[in-house]
Amino acid sequence: MNVIFILCDTIVRDKISPYHQGNGPHGHIRTPNMQRLADRSVVFTNYWLNSTPCMPARRDLFSGRIEFPWRSWGPRESFDPDWSVKLSETNVNTCFFTDHANMFDVGSSNYHHFFDSYQFVRGHFNDHCLTAVGDHADRSGMSKRIYTETTRGMDSEEKTFVAKNMTNVATWLDQHAGDAQPFFLLVDEFDPHWPLDPPEPYRSMYLKDRSLLDKNLSPFYKSGKASDYTDEEREWLEAQAAGKITLVDRWLGTVLDRMDQYNLWENTMLILTTDHGEFIGEYGQMSKGSGFSYPLFARIPLIVHYPGSPLGGKSSGQLACAVDLNATVLDALEVEEDPRCHGQSLVPVLRGESQAEPRQDVLYGWWGKGFYWTDGRYLLCKAPEQKGPLYQYGTDLGEKFVGLKNTYFDRYAGAETGRFMPHTDRPVYRVPSDGMAYSTRNADFDALFDLAADPDCRHNLYNSASDVTEQYLRRLVAAMQWLEVPSEHYVRLGLTKFAPEA
Repeated sequence: MNVIFILCDTIVRDKISPYHQGNGPHGHIRTPNMQRLADRSVVFTNYWLNSTPCMPARRDLFSGRIEFPWRSWGPRESFDPDWSVKLSETNVNTCFFTDHANMFDVGSSNYHHFFDSYQFVRGHFNDHCLTAVGDHADRSGMSKRIYTETTRGMDSEEKTFVAKNMTNVATWLDQHAGDAQPFFLLVDEFDPHWPLDPPEPYRSMYLKDRSLLDKNLSPFYKSGKASDYTDEEREWLEAQAAGKITLVDRWLGTVLDRMDQYNLWENTMLILTTDHGEFIGEYGQMSKGSGFSYPLFARIPLIVHYPGSPLGGKSSGQLACAVDLNATVLDALEVEEDPRCHGQSLVPVLRGESQAEPRQDVLYGWWGKGFYWTDGRYLLCKAPEQKGPLYQYGTDLGEKFVGLKNTYFDRYAGAETGRFMPHTDRPVYRVPSDGMAYSTRNADFDALFDLAADPDCRHNLYNSASDVTEQYLRRLVAAMQWLEVPSEHYVRLGLTKFAPEA
């Protein structure tokens, strides 16, 4: 068995045809290659993220362990049972393809280390691959200035980052598809993440008001609040996001062409998913929003081709989440997962069998914010009732979004060391935090939504159905206890009455 794992950044599932099926507000967005894949794959309709945003989501996938109760944005840890490390001990050839600069950025930078080989397409956003761009006295906009310079002259789709990245994958398959040695290809594609600047014909493909083409509107989000944008700006960003999705779909097709050419459908599992969704005005939010993590953001696409699956071309409502994909990849490649991981393999589901212990619930969230719980029918959020106590745990804590000034590291003077984490025996730091999470605001709120009766989450049942709310709060606490999350979360979330021993 081979595995090709394609992780695109920032896709709302209702914006691709395997989910919208030509209906709803996004039914006009064309993704024929994703549909082509779905027609011979299992489309999961109840798949959720765990940790968010980008790098926490990747650590979940790489390690099979949920990150957000312990740490914010950062690198893989030396004690992580990383899938590339596990596979390096086998006969599987591993290769990593990406144009995602965050994978090499300050405070992450080590996710590629244990692949047998990797290819990095330079120049996408946050890749500081040029020097002397603009005024160095003002570094606040340096990433945007460098990106603008690197993309100058990118006037055709063949020059885009996604085209180069997917072409690298296709070329590798041209050279190695017939090898006797099984392979694991991880394709981390940064698009359709912003900047939202696809070339023609994608730039104008979904524009209703073509006069916007002449207004030099920005491809960047300027805040997480929809009220900070004009109607024209939101229309422009919505159309460009749709165009980028179709651009990504176009170049995904080059990989699917190789699947056809070399008959890899017979011996290769192909996974297509994302790390999280995004908002473009919905619920008053933009981009990652930093507000409430509605299903639009957290229930994400998962399409899996598994050779010989009786469910090919069908959908599955099996409840699943990000860490399950780590277990699934290792299971497909006949490698045993670390027993202290949090995932459950989906291989039995893909084979049309029953899981020994099907997943009953999913925990997800952002470090330092609320805890979300779902069983696929109800969605519960327990927001913080106070700012702390709050700690970060680890030996290599990422610093990108909590400040790079020397004064930040003064916090380590108050750190403890000890065996504080349930999934490693190694001593780690426990660093006190001032409660700052990934972004500048925490707009979580206590909520309970019935996803069957209220799929858009417009009717909060938290206070009006107190008996039901308490039932699900107890299930949230049970899930937290199974995960062995740090005890301070029960305090700051106001859950100690449900977990008095915490």
